[in-house]
Amino acid sequence: MGRTTALFSLGGAPGVTLTAMAMAAVWPEQRGAALVEADASGGDIGAWYRLPASPGVTDLAAATRRRTAADPPADPLAFCQTLPGGLPVCAGPASADPAQGAVQLLATNSPRLAAGGAAPGGPATVVDLGRLAPRTPTAHLAANADDALLLVSDDLAQLRRVKQSAAALTDSIGALRVVVVGGSGSTSEIAAAVDLPVWSGRIPLDTRSAAFLRGEANLRRPQRRPLFRAALALITTLVEAPADAPPARPQPVAQRYSTAAKPPPGAGEPGTSGTAPGGHQ
Repeated sequence: MGRTTALFSLGGAPGVTLTAMAMAAVWPEQRGAALVEADASGGDIGAWYRLPASPGVTDLAAATRRRTAADPPADPLAFCQTLPGGLPVCAGPASADPAQGAVQLLATNSPRLAAGGAAPGGPATVVDLGRLAPRTPTAHLAANADDALLLVSDDLAQLRRVKQSAAALTDSIGALRVVVVGGSGSTSEIAAAVDLPVWSGRIPLDTRSAAFLRGEANLRRPQRRPLFRAALALITTLVEAPADAPPARPQPVAQRYSTAAKPPPGAGEPGTSGTAPGGHQ
């Protein structure tokens, strides 16, 4: 089955949905990726693109009621709609009540969300989990992903929250990695401050790409924009890591995290191009 990558935050607005969309849109492998919006507080993509309520995450969750332990994982592709440009999206309901119920069902009946089910060589699956709290259905979905990415804004309040939650998160989520949104410079001091593995790059605040992903604007070459370049660099880090190897934990240092700006690291070159989300060529 294809790789599953879950993205989530602990609070604030670090751009989980937009980052998940960008990653799914530029996923470099031949079969690409599908996006599952499993945010228990409600989804945004359906409203951005005026999608019908069905098919989507609620239908996927309902289908898992009939699943037994011997059955293959539920296949989100069977409940996806296609955005302009070709990105398959299994969109979540906009309101919290049905979204919470769907996430609870998925976590109970089919926590491994793999596009294509158990079929070999299936597409990757990028799962937008929204806000996560430890020991919740959302955390159970994150724990069953191949990669669990905690997005955090580059400010002290966010980093303090991550530090205080680190023990509870690592108890249940093995493949946990922190991804910093915004700011500039090295993330090594952040890694030491939160005592968790932190991706060496950053997800930039790219307003033009954000408008494009929300369906509000066109971009001639979106794959050249900073957000998409960073998304591809992050994917490259994940897929090139040794199989079954957890992210390396940082070595403790005596230096406190500083907010002083440093020169930003370079970003990877995109491997695909498109005119809209998911527009691989």
